[in-house]
Formats: sequence, structure tokens, C-alpha cells
Amino acid sequence: MREAENDSQAKTLSSRLLLEFRERILSGELAEGTRLPPELEIARTHGVSRGTVRQVLGTLVNEGLLERIRGSGTFVRHAAPPSTIQESKSQPYHHLHKSVGLILSQASDELNMGILVGVEQAIKPRGYQLSFAYAEDNPAHLAMEIERLQTTTDGLVIFPVGGAHHNRPILQQLREKGVPFVLVDRYVSGVDCDYVTSDNLGGGYRATEHLLILGYSRIAFVTEEGLDVASVQERWLGYRKALQEYQQPFDESLTYVPPPERHHFYDSLVTGPNRPDAIFAVNDSIALEIMRTAQRHGLRVPEDVAVVGFDNRSFAALLSTPLTTVAQQYEEMGNRAGTLLINRIEGLVAGAPKHIELPVNLVIRQSCGARLRVSRIKST
Repeated sequence: MREAENDSQAKTLSSRLLLEFRERILSGELAEGTRLPPELEIARTHGVSRGTVRQVLGTLVNEGLLERIRGSGTFVRHAAPPSTIQESKSQPYHHLHKSVGLILSQASDELNMGILVGVEQAIKPRGYQLSFAYAEDNPAHLAMEIERLQTTTDGLVIFPVGGAHHNRPILQQLREKGVPFVLVDRYVSGVDCDYVTSDNLGGGYRATEHLLILGYSRIAFVTEEGLDVASVQERWLGYRKALQEYQQPFDESLTYVPPPERHHFYDSLVTGPNRPDAIFAVNDSIALEIMRTAQRHGLRVPEDVAVVGFDNRSFAALLSTPLTTVAQQYEEMGNRAGTLLINRIEGLVAGAPKHIELPVNLVIRQSCGARLRVSRIKST
């Protein structure tokens, strides 16, 4: 398992480094004739192996963006000026420099990196290059990057950040301009466009149902984003649907959204008088924070409080109490989004927007208490 995870991480770092250098060359940041630093220096700067650097530079040499001169080093061979990019956008889709823009929410997030790898896998075989940016979970930065990349690419894959009201105006402008774009991970209410998401409602339902079947009755739903974020809202609706179908009354006080000043939020969650006996966290990062807080207060997971997450991040299986969680298909999400976008650009898909929802899977580990409860039943 660890070897597979290390291989996946290396693949992600390689793709990220390749995209960074390609973007810097095509944007003109690295001018034609620029000599790159030695491979060892690049490896240290970016925290990757020298073999990864050699592979990335070799790919860029094959693409004609770099050239190696024996005894001198590696140099930028071609840097497309903005005028070239703009001219290419007026040509048919088979022009030389076909490109797709990808705007992610974070730079160091496993979900985002999986989407990035998936998009690249979809577009590269079809002759497209990838320009990417990060909004850093800031709606204003997202709007700025959309404005920048829509003028230099043939279409966009966008990971919305914040609530619908933050994203709606800029996305509506894109539709009015006729810019092809596909949303990934979440949709935006009020904007009917192509999107690729996970079955968040189904995942929320299955996570909550599992806890109900195990006998928990006071199940909390915890998120750090508001319920106006589509993916969060759907997971919450799945949570509520499971409660309803299993005839468990919905308790509004068990839906936790932290205030802006969130000091000691998790402490009060696990130690307060209204403490739940199980918690469905909207993502694995929150689940991890809850488990750490519980441990700090001497509470045991799952004996004192059960925890279920969402995402199936790589750390979930490696915790001292492995985390039960809902697994998403990161790379497949990016791959399907990239494929759909290019099909729109090239006129292979027409008509009404496509809404693609990928299945999820509940991965049962120790944090929910399933094994503990089964062992108790066997001992009676």
C-alpha cells in the first residue's frame, strides 16, 4: 500500500513540475535562450528526485520547448509570446498551440492534485497543453485567474471556491462570452453548465446510514464551509435523508458550521454537554482534526465517539485509528472534465450542458466502531 501511495505522490509531483515549467515557458516568463539551473538544484528547490527532474526536462525537450547542449546545459528553445497565443485562438481547433486552462482551489491539496493529473491525462494525448493556477480558496483570486486564462486558452476547467453567490457572476459572464468551461468537484446553483462531480448526496447518505446501522443515534454533521457550497449541501442532504429513512429525528443543533472566530470550536464539539456519539465530517481533514482533539481530551475513537470522513485521503488508512471514509475518484473526475471540455471545444459534443456524477464508495475502517461492535456481539 505504501509503495502505491509513494508512486502516486511521485506521479503527482512530476506532473506538477512539468506543468509549472511548461506554463513559465509558454507565458514568456522563461525567455528563449534562458539557461535552466542544474538538475540537482531544481530537484532541491521543488522537493523532488533528480530522476523526476530528468524525466520532466526530457518531456519538455521532446515537446520542443527545451534543448540540451552538451557541455553547456539545458536552455529554453521556444517561448510563445502573447501575440502568438492570441492569434492561435482565432484558428481552427487543430492549431499548433492548443491549450486548456485549469483553475484549482488549493496548491497542496490531494484532491486538487488528483484532478490536475486527471485533466492532464485527458488533454495531452489530444495535443493540448495545460496552463494552471490556484485560487487559494479565495473567490476574488478565482475571478482574477478566470479573467487571465480565458484570453490565452481554448477553454477552462474550474474548481469553484466559496458559495454560489461568489462564483455565479463570473461564470455567467463566461457563458455570455461563449467561452467553453467545465466545473469540477462541485456545481454552482443558478448556472446551467457542464460539470463533473461525485455522488455527494449518495456518499453522505451511506456514511450516515452506516453509523445508524451500528446503533448510533446522536450523529453530528460537521463542515467548515457553509451549506451554500454545493458539495457540502449535498452531503448534508444525504445525511438528513438517512436520518429520515431510518426514523431518526433531525436535530438542528447537531449540524456544526464554525463561526469566523473558531477558537476552541472542536474542543467544544467533543467535550460540550451536547456531545454527539458519532460524527460525520464533511471531509477527511476535518475528521482528522476531530480525532486529534478527542485524543487531546482523553477521548477514544471509536469507543467514546465514532468518526466518519469523506474523500479517502492517503493518510486516512495510516492513522493510529484508521479512518472510515467515503472514497472519491479524484483523477477520474479530472479526466472526465478534461475530456468533456475538449469535446466541447472541438464540436464533438453539442446541446444541453452535461452533468456527470461519479460513484463513490464507503471504505470501512476502525474509526466508526464497526469491528468493535461486531466483537461485542460475538462475545455475548
